[in-house]
Amino acid sequence: MIFFNKSIHLIDLLDGITDIHNHLLPGMDDGSPDLDTTLEMIKGMKAIGVKNAIATPHTMEDYYLNDVAKITANFQETKLALEPTDARDFILNTASEYMMDGQFGEIIEKSNYLCLHKNYLLTELSYFQRPEHLEELVFKMCQKPLIPILAHPERYRYIKSIDEIKDLKERGFELQLNLLSLSDHYGEESFTKATSLLDKGMYEYVGTDAHKLSHLEKIKEIKIKKKQISSIKKLVENHKLVFDL
Repeated sequence: MIFFNKSIHLIDLLDGITDIHNHLLPGMDDGSPDLDTTLEMIKGMKAIGVKNAIATPHTMEDYYLNDVAKITANFQETKLALEPTDARDFILNTASEYMMDGQFGEIIEKSNYLCLHKNYLLTELSYFQRPEHLEELVFKMCQKPLIPILAHPERYRYIKSIDEIKDLKERGFELQLNLLSLSDHYGEESFTKATSLLDKGMYEYVGTDAHKLSHLEKIKEIKIKKKQISSIKKLVENHKLVFDL
């Protein structure tokens, strides 16, 4: 019985993924404040089996006033600064994590956004309140046509049921799991929802959402039950179908 309940480390199943959700670019948001921290975080990502990354700083009304020009300039400066180091090829490209707030509709209408890869756009919602006109915003993205990826759906407190998640997916969202949600990092509610969504095969992608080195160190310690191995493997395989870069 002990054998069948044995747990394994999550990172043993990540299989050299490309991280599509992180805050590696220095000085852009509440992630890395400087290049030294970025280098430490890249080292931490390599230690958990991440092969490379697409940087995704926040774009958020009234908080992080990033746009295509500002993000791209920072990315180019960071790439140049990393050139003499063993992290020079780690950050492949840059996109953004777009909050679906008051300015988001205009961003979509003016095509003032950076996609992760091809037409995949990383988005997030407020943690505490469902955005107004959410359905309209999703429709605008799909009309582009963009494929909206919703970051960490397990963390939105007002989303309580599987049916609500199914509705979002039917409208066009694909879902990204935060690896830290498979621990107690965000609390019991996020852990329970993440586990349920994982078991039901509702996620398409994974991401670290790392803001600092300690996040990566905590991911390194996460253990999962043997019964979850197949779900994690299937999720990683699906992730790599799009983002094996």
